Amino acid sequence: MILVIDYNLKDIKVWAFKEKCDELFASRCIQNVDEIKDDEALKKIIRIITGKEKIKAISFRILFGGNYFNKPTLVDVKFFSHFENLTDSFPFYVPLMLEMLKRFQKIFKNTPLIAFFETSFFLKLPDEEKYYALPFDYHQNNKIKKWGFHGIFHEANVNIFPKVDKNISIVFDKQTTVCAACNNKPLSVSLGYTSLEGVMSRTSCGHLDPGIIFYLMNVHKFSIYEIDEMLKNKSGFVGLTGYDIELKDMLKLRGKDAKVDLAFDVYLAQILKYIGNGISVMGGLNNIVFAGNNAGVFIPIIHDVIKKISFLGINTISLPWSEDKEIIDITSVESKIKVYINKMDLAKVIFHKSELF
Repeated sequence: MILVIDYNLKDIKVWAFKEKCDELFASRCIQNVDEIKDDEALKKIIRIITGKEKIKAISFRILFGGNYFNKPTLVDVKFFSHFENLTDSFPFYVPLMLEMLKRFQKIFKNTPLIAFFETSFFLKLPDEEKYYALPFDYHQNNKIKKWGFHGIFHEANVNIFPKVDKNISIVFDKQTTVCAACNNKPLSVSLGYTSLEGVMSRTSCGHLDPGIIFYLMNVHKFSIYEIDEMLKNKSGFVGLTGYDIELKDMLKLRGKDAKVDLAFDVYLAQILKYIGNGISVMGGLNNIVFAGNNAGVFIPIIHDVIKKISFLGINTISLPWSEDKEIIDITSVESKIKVYINKMDLAKVIFHKSELF
């Protein structure tokens, strides 16, 4: 049995998979981390999930790997020393993640622990995509560059196709990201140094003219903390519509509310901009694949995106796209560019990668 762990500091999600089996054995979301403050409580909950099954490996999704972690890595003494060095870049996350990893290592002494990083894939970005046009000293001294995100999903998406193919990968999650990749290497990505860049989310602004920040400070006397709060938590769909609801519920208001329509129009325009950027840096396109935890809910959005770029020679099959497969081809035989929906969730992606580790 292989466990997959996603610890985001607020809760911990655990999935258990039997080896050589695509079916999920068991899962649990521990929303109150205080439930597992002591090691015995953590061990008990894991054993409730796995039963008497032997745990062959435990894999962890880790949000940030810095410059060092360019691939999945065994958690050992060397790992801890390098991961701890990332504390300055991610001070709220790294120490708590370190503590959790050490607890698992202590409780499951003879079980391999494997770390999968959301940023590893993007260490291969070309320099012209990686760096901002700032004084170069800031890049060297402060590690300011594009780190990207959703690398686990994006890498899995592009690995579906032959190496020479030119691919656009779009991940619908709490944050939507768009990546262009060829030869299993990323050539562009929408999200950069922080999650404020790229496509807007439920609460964050996405790509923004930085001059707006100075305007808000000078004219409206916003403090830096007020601006930070507004851009991260009061913008995006929530800011444009005034509705503090999940995006799946926001979709139900589309066509019924002008503000919601505007929000989705802005959202689609941003996605299309990054798709266009990706096609241009690759010099063409063979495949588009949509994935992520919200991919199943966002079928109307996927339909609208494809409709906007159908001039490229994309012909889709008629809705509903309800094939009972994890990877669905939604294009017809004559389509010049193939479009897929990867319904596999992140836990299963990590599980399959763990089997190959």
